[in-house]
Amino acid sequence: MRIGFVCCEYPPMPHGGIGSSTHTLASSLAARGHFVWVGGVYSRPVQNEKETDHGVEVVRFGYPRGPFSWVTGRYQLFSKIRRLMEEHQLDIIETPDWEGFAAGWPRLPGPVVVRLHGSLTYFAQEMSRPIERKYRWIESSSFRRCDYWCSTSRYTAEKTETLFGSHPQPPAVLFNPVEVPANGDNTERDRHRVVFAGTLTPKKGIISLVKAWPAVVREHPQAELHIYGRDEGTDSGQPMREYLCSQVDAKVQATIRWHGQVDRQQVRSAFRTCRLAIFPSYSEAFSMVPLEAMADHCPVIYTRRSSGPELITEGVDGLLIDPDDHSGISQAVCRLLDDDELASRLSLAGYDRVVSGFSTNVLIPRNEAFYAHCIEDFRRKKVA
Repeated sequence: MRIGFVCCEYPPMPHGGIGSSTHTLASSLAARGHFVWVGGVYSRPVQNEKETDHGVEVVRFGYPRGPFSWVTGRYQLFSKIRRLMEEHQLDIIETPDWEGFAAGWPRLPGPVVVRLHGSLTYFAQEMSRPIERKYRWIESSSFRRCDYWCSTSRYTAEKTETLFGSHPQPPAVLFNPVEVPANGDNTERDRHRVVFAGTLTPKKGIISLVKAWPAVVREHPQAELHIYGRDEGTDSGQPMREYLCSQVDAKVQATIRWHGQVDRQQVRSAFRTCRLAIFPSYSEAFSMVPLEAMADHCPVIYTRRSSGPELITEGVDGLLIDPDDHSGISQAVCRLLDDDELASRLSLAGYDRVVSGFSTNVLIPRNEAFYAHCIEDFRRKKVA
């Protein structure tokens, strides 16, 4: 197959979950012999950069200057996609729901797929925050425009249809594939080290975690909280790190280590050497990071909200907490710091859960089957 992706944060450019998951999916498909193209529009200066990364053809367009650059840049990307499809260089194109790139696209020679990673509208609703009308309209239009759609979780599929209305095509639930290391868990772990990895924003629950941390330090004075992630600041514009430090005393501050934004391999290395990892998110569509930690044999504490229970079964392959329950967060952390048997059991069960349900070996064939169905069904309807 000849598969295209729209991705405006493809590594090694600054990226989040969409960039990471698209990179894993695209490179895995290319390794299995498919032609894979990735195109995106970037606000940073780029001059139609083109490269080949792990067999994937990557093209980056820079937004042109001018008052309508946002529209012009998107149209430039669409024109490239249309030309590739008309010349039979692409069989199918996939775009994320975030910012609604398929809005206004006319019918193309091949199918358009929207993958739900969580739209601006979705997260605004989840966090009870207002959303600009234009973004809701664009994302809704993109969702209604697509020929087929898939979602990274059942929860997100149901919520999106509640927001934008039912789609005539049924959704395919395709979890994001996770790369599982070939080697086993042979690294020595620091039994006092706790890791958080994610953007420093209220949605990720970092405020709740830091506010719960003093109770952990009282029980475990040697505990260290290692925080990895980009600082997006508070709603008032204050740096999130500065705000979080103001919430705890100097003694507790001394137990927190700030690493900033680092590449994925550094985060994976942190998972292989810590006692546990914690992700007390308020909202997710599908978060790869907890599963990457589990793939590295790291016991995980995750959120019981949104898609959390689809990824982890409480007490079986991880622990689930409510991000508003600061006491529950600290108690869960202390349980894993105290209980070697529990930590070992969750480490093994979490790894097995990823291998059996979320690994590239399991999910790449499912994505291939989904694309093949979309292409064949689209062609059949076109002939009819």
